[in-house]
Amino acid sequence: MANRRELGSLASGIVGSFNSRNNDVDGYWGIGKLYKFVEFAHEKVVELDLLASSTAPPTHEFDTMLAFYRDMLLNLLRKRSIPKGWVKSAKVVVRFEAKFQQEHHFFRSAIGQPCQVECYIVDDFGSRHIAYAYNYCRPHDPQVETRSCR
Repeated sequence: MANRRELGSLASGIVGSFNSRNNDVDGYWGIGKLYKFVEFAHEKVVELDLLASSTAPPTHEFDTMLAFYRDMLLNLLRKRSIPKGWVKSAKVVVRFEAKFQQEHHFFRSAIGQPCQVECYIVDDFGSRHIAYAYNYCRPHDPQVETRSCR
């Protein structure tokens, strides 16, 4: 029988996949493309609403990625026999130029600035099931990146 605590595992799976180098948009790393999208914004945060298939700030550039992660969420719910009605909200939030945190990063172990990826799922009782991932990132630059052939 399904349990709402499993929503935390779903959030962990989604954030792990989202943070992965396999998360690509048009052959380039999705997080780097998101960073380029908000590079000159005052607040370097992107929020992706998986249920509403929308982004904040709004754009249609990442519609394919949104559809992929929405489908992933729905497939994970189905595989674990979790009713869709239990999920009231599912979002991925990416914070660029995040504060360096020693416990999550090795100082200067990668190129770019620290970023934090958070996935949270709010259930029908209002509980938040949260998972985090940390990485380094720089804005997308096709001059120095190799495009994936996938």
